[in-house]
Amino acid sequence: MRIRITTPCRIHLSLIDENGYTGRVDGGIGLMLNRPNVVFEASNSAQEFKIEAHRYYRESIEVINEKASKIFKAFNVNNKNFHFHLKRYYPSHVGLGSKTQLSLAIATAITKLKNLSDLSLRDLTKIVERGGTSGIGWRGFEEGGFILDAGHDFGKGKEKETFLPSSASIDADPAITLLRYPIPENWSFLLVIPNVKKGAYGDEEISIFQSHAPIPKEEVNEVSHQILMKLIPGLIRNNLECFGEGLKRIQNIGFKKVEISLQHEIVKDLLKFFENYGLKAYGMSSFGPSVIGITENEDTTASLLKLVQKRLKNIGGHIYICKPNNSGAKIEFLDDNE
Repeated sequence: MRIRITTPCRIHLSLIDENGYTGRVDGGIGLMLNRPNVVFEASNSAQEFKIEAHRYYRESIEVINEKASKIFKAFNVNNKNFHFHLKRYYPSHVGLGSKTQLSLAIATAITKLKNLSDLSLRDLTKIVERGGTSGIGWRGFEEGGFILDAGHDFGKGKEKETFLPSSASIDADPAITLLRYPIPENWSFLLVIPNVKKGAYGDEEISIFQSHAPIPKEEVNEVSHQILMKLIPGLIRNNLECFGEGLKRIQNIGFKKVEISLQHEIVKDLLKFFENYGLKAYGMSSFGPSVIGITENEDTTASLLKLVQKRLKNIGGHIYICKPNNSGAKIEFLDDNE
């Protein structure tokens, strides 16, 4: 028996609070798209432990080994007969949360093959050390949709004592979900990953958090207000203009303003192009460089794609027309000969 897990792609639209004056920190908004995907297969009937990956994904073998080892140890599982095959992966450190999606696919595959059902996905997220800043990726893996999370307790002796990204917050519990709501199915997304410097990660990301936080209280308050009074009503009422007005405002304040200010000029140019084109909603995911433009039909998105291709002809990159993912990861059990 084999298991195949096809994950969604995570778009992180903004952190909410890198001030912490309320005794909580982080919080965020994001949504899940149907592509690009992580496709991960596993079986536990192999002759010996093996990890297989396409040559383009070889850098992920270390991640697979590390995260699988944490699950094996947590459940006292012998790895002897496991065979892992990473069949599809999308780039890491471009703002799309590929490492979280792969980590959760690994944890889910092992626990399902061994019929271990005592822990929730949130518990598994903790074991594989994800979700220390954002709660979008783990909840999106589970259910898809648009997600609002409430971050973490903040202060001396609390979940988080300093402003740090997920990679440096492995002791924090995965952020709790306040709202999960389906994305309107008529919304169409152009996802652009320009071939420029990857988004901040590792020591650089830690340095950015430490040097730019705390964000002024007035700005984090306005981010919350825009989410409550613009983004969520726009989402619920299928009013992309209302949703987009809030999203555009958020990009000019708070931590998202910092993230955009550090981007390559190509990324900033794409966001300006979306504005001049008249898109109702657009944004940058996490630390970039991935950006999305949102329309209300695929024909408009297809026209937009051609224009973006022309703008990037000397730069290159990946461009996808995407639909909402409102169901989370797809989990399939297969016969070994399939």
